[in-house]
Amino acid sequence: MSYVDHIIRAIGGVRALARAVDKPASNVSGWKERGTMPDSQKVLVHAAARRLGISLTSFDFLPYE
Repeated sequence: MSYVDHIIRAIGGVRALARAVDKPASNVSGWKERGTMPDSQKVLVHAAARRLGISLTSFDFLPYE
């Protein structure tokens, strides 16, 4: 599982994350397929998680093997 999969699951799925960051679900699906997300979106996703009361740290946004 990639770090993106972890984040998507934590927030409640592709559609939930897409709504939280006001992006099309196809964008979030693309992140999931690639196993990465643009650095510019990581800040938005982290802020959305905080707003939703979901505990993610900056380490959750780092790729791991």
